[in-house]
Amino acid sequence: MNMEERISSSIKSVGGEVGEWVQVSERPGREPFGREVEFRVGNLMWGKVHVRKEGDIYLLVISNKVFNWKDRVKDLKLKGEIVDAVGGMLWLKEGQELEEDLKWIKGYLESLSPK
Repeated sequence: MNMEERISSSIKSVGGEVGEWVQVSERPGREPFGREVEFRVGNLMWGKVHVRKEGDIYLLVISNKVFNWKDRVKDLKLKGEIVDAVGGMLWLKEGQELEEDLKWIKGYLESLSPK
């Protein structure tokens, strides 16, 4: 299974839907420096997974809940490195723990939902 298949499988393992992988570049006409895919996990979150040619993986999570991720960084028990947390967006640099972090984030967002 290649990296894109593993990432798609990780997203699906948390009940997510995965879009089509596309190449990305800094500007139109420039050589692509990576590939990315959009995803959605129900009404909890959506975002992108970005994979650079060198193999670095970045996860962008946008919560459908209204809160500022930056205010909650101390509560996050994630394995990936938090690159940025601002408003409703969370950027992580991931390694092999993408699936674990997606599961944790999903559970965290579900815990914020009224029962």
